Amino acid sequence: MKQTLNKKNLQYKINDFKRFGFTLLALSVFMYLGVVIPSETVTQVKTMILMSGTVVLLGLSLIFFTKAIKYKKDLQSADE
Repeated sequence: MKQTLNKKNLQYKINDFKRFGFTLLALSVFMYLGVVIPSETVTQVKTMILMSGTVVLLGLSLIFFTKAIKYKKDLQSADE
């Protein structure tokens, strides 16, 4: 029973980390579009803030996807 609960817990973690990763990825795309789309009110500071936010969000997204892959490998090894 405990192993089944552990497998469900790992599956929930995998799904959550994938959702977090995709959400952060989508948010970083919108921030990058804010940099790419030309506007008259864009200053150098705003561009740097948007680009640094984009890089941070992409990094966090990578971390979440990496954790999801790790938990998926743990789940597969628990099945064996």
